Amino acid sequence: MTTLDIPHEHHDWLRKAARAGYAARGLVYLIVGYFAFRAAYATGRAMGTKDAVDTVAGSAFGTVALVALVAALTCFTIWRLIQMFFDVDEHGLDARGVFARFGLLISAFAYGGTAFYAATVLAGMRSDGGGGGVVAAAYDAGYGVWITYIVSLGMAVAGAAHIYKGVVAGFEKYMTIPAGKRVWLRPICRFGLIARGVTFFVLAGLLFTGAVSYGEGDTPGLEAALQAMSDWSYGWVLLSLTGLGLIAFGAYACVEAVYRRIHIEKVG
Repeated sequence: MTTLDIPHEHHDWLRKAARAGYAARGLVYLIVGYFAFRAAYATGRAMGTKDAVDTVAGSAFGTVALVALVAALTCFTIWRLIQMFFDVDEHGLDARGVFARFGLLISAFAYGGTAFYAATVLAGMRSDGGGGGVVAAAYDAGYGVWITYIVSLGMAVAGAAHIYKGVVAGFEKYMTIPAGKRVWLRPICRFGLIARGVTFFVLAGLLFTGAVSYGEGDTPGLEAALQAMSDWSYGWVLLSLTGLGLIAFGAYACVEAVYRRIHIEKVG
């Protein structure tokens, strides 16, 4: 093996890890979307990402699947950090680029948290009690309301970014989808991104309107946003559409796992 082969193999490993991470994200949202859609018509309830992990754990090959999920989500977390620090997608350092890279950092924390939760389930250490976390610590320190307002604003901006990306199909510049498959994959990806953006907006509204009343561990997540939709007039319609949209978002992540261009030449 020559010295030139070493970085090449290093890059190949990172590419495979990143693709595994996109596939894991897709699996999580396929499960969340399915149960959101089912909850719109049946007595079931909407799920969040942690519930999706619990569903994987309860499957026929729960332990094996959970090990794979922990590994893949950890890989995705690392990939998000690489995207942010090395700017492999060339977002730049202007205001738009900084915001995009900050979003990647938040994404890394979010999926890292999901990976950690999956690991605790795997180890049998899961607790159903309210968690601590940054927001809970901020409330304990007396400035949690303002932190929640900032987070809700960030959620709203992220929602707008997802919807815009879906409307203009901005994801295509990062993927090499074959022309024959683009005809039907493009609308699925667009629908998925728009639906994910809607859930961000709903969650931002829940955070903003309830900031004063939240206490330790009870700030809402994706499950609360979906449940809020179901409580609206004709909410079952929006929930069913959002469920289908989140399934589409899961499919979009799986498409990324196969067709996304993984630019890692800047790494190592």
